[in-house]
Amino acid sequence: MWLSRPPAFLRGLNGPAIVSTDIEADPADWRDYEAGSTSRLAILLTDEDSAWLGLVHGLRTIGVPFIVTRDASRAVQHSSVLVYPIISGALLEPAELGHLRQYVDDGGTLIATQVLGGGLQDVFGFDRLEESREHYEVSFEPDAALTGFLTNPRERVVRLGNPERPESWIGTQSFIGAQTVLGRYQDGAPAFITRSHAGGGQAYALGFDLGFFILRAHSGRDEGAGRDYANGYEPSVDVWLRLVRAIYRHAPDAVTLATVPDGRAMANIITFDVDYQHSVANMAAYADVLERHGVHGTFFIQTKYYRDYLDRGFFDEAAFTAIQALQDRGMEIGSHSVSHTDVFSGLPLGSGEERYPEYQPRVAGVEDTRHASVLGELRVSRFLLESLTGETVTSFRPGYLATPDSLPEALEASGYRFSTSISSGTALSHLPYRANFGRRYSSQTAIYEFPISLEDEQPVPDDDRLAAGIELATSLAGYGGVNVVLIHPNETGEKLAMLDALLTASGPFSWTGTLQAFGDWWAARDTVGLDVSLDARTISLVITTAAPIEGLTVQIPETWRPVAPWPAGARLDAGTLVLPAFDNRLEIEFRGGE
Repeated sequence: MWLSRPPAFLRGLNGPAIVSTDIEADPADWRDYEAGSTSRLAILLTDEDSAWLGLVHGLRTIGVPFIVTRDASRAVQHSSVLVYPIISGALLEPAELGHLRQYVDDGGTLIATQVLGGGLQDVFGFDRLEESREHYEVSFEPDAALTGFLTNPRERVVRLGNPERPESWIGTQSFIGAQTVLGRYQDGAPAFITRSHAGGGQAYALGFDLGFFILRAHSGRDEGAGRDYANGYEPSVDVWLRLVRAIYRHAPDAVTLATVPDGRAMANIITFDVDYQHSVANMAAYADVLERHGVHGTFFIQTKYYRDYLDRGFFDEAAFTAIQALQDRGMEIGSHSVSHTDVFSGLPLGSGEERYPEYQPRVAGVEDTRHASVLGELRVSRFLLESLTGETVTSFRPGYLATPDSLPEALEASGYRFSTSISSGTALSHLPYRANFGRRYSSQTAIYEFPISLEDEQPVPDDDRLAAGIELATSLAGYGGVNVVLIHPNETGEKLAMLDALLTASGPFSWTGTLQAFGDWWAARDTVGLDVSLDARTISLVITTAAPIEGLTVQIPETWRPVAPWPAGARLDAGTLVLPAFDNRLEIEFRGGE
């Protein structure tokens, strides 16, 4: 009875009243991505029963505009075509295979994964194929023009799987007799090849299922393929997406979206996990550092309203006062669950009716948590934070980064929008992406996931966290990576100094702000469409969005010159176009230059 008594300052609260019931999976439909001009990359989908959603999420993340079609004759009207998941005579008719051959002969750019048949070996420049499940790594050729921008050792060699877990390796194909090899598996077999054609066409072939690889990593199912859990540079997914983007950019009408607002080189999202009684009093010191640098951060608060094995109930009146002070300084308040259980990933989903004060989970020991559910942790923590702060809570992070398969849909049903629940070494990426239902392959949610790059508990080289942080930020600045930093504010010495120095070092080239602020921008960016039309005199760029957005950055050919009238507040420098706030539609005209 005493243990269940609500803290005095929470008495009278009861909720949430709304039941979380909308937890059903609707398979994604490729037809939702049919529309767009011929300036976009065309994905020719040869098999609907495939991981095509991985390509969709990946291309949206890296900013390549695209359409999806089952019609080969339509696909070849585009400047660049990506055939996915397979080229074979079983999936494409002879006429369709002929369209692809002619397309390259006429100067088109063709990309394909898994060229298993169809008689197009000569188009891609290889003799025969060998299939295998013995590959876990790809190294890129150091002297190839396409891969020359990959200068970091972690970019030159990327992971497909965990070398120590052969049972988890994906199926691959090797291109025997390839004319030009861009990348090789760890045993030297050709994994990524190209062939140039006399008419200016270029064909590229990749020897594994790229969409499946992306979804597998994004869902945290890569079986430990990353070379670091966190605090290290692990861009294996990002490298493949950047290569597709580089190929696409060879087209004369190619435009792409940058991954960071306002033309900045990278993004910093500074976050704090407040899951210990003494951390509450320290929050103000960290807010002082952020305020001194003119930026804001996100504080994930554990709403612990009872005593158990781990700690006392520190979500009390003192915590509420400290949280209000953070709000007054422009900081974001996010949820860090109720119980911070180490078995969150194994909890039942729950009923969707969990409410405070009846919801009373208890951590009784290591791997021993009782009366808890995924929905209970999400619903009740969010309700308490919103009731006390008067603000909408949109961001969540679980304790221990424990992620149940049901987390994406449970977050959506509970009213969240943004999750930072996976490390960059697990996702093999330093870029946000849309999360899938059940962390699987066929149905997407409205939740955006932001992988954690830098945190304060995992080991770093030479035990120098600042040096590791600066090195990582420098690597991410090379392609617009997003540096989500996780700090436990349990002390105000070394960690506080490290944060101050990291912001000093990375601030001049970074966008820095809360997860909610960046998440709102990213969600709006995810709706942006880019279309280009050309005539004899004018290049017309049409940008559409389903939500207002400011600071959208578009990469255009450097030879394009703006034609008046120019949007007020727009900036153009060396092909980087930074746009002012706009909604719905923006059209800008250019002329080509020499």
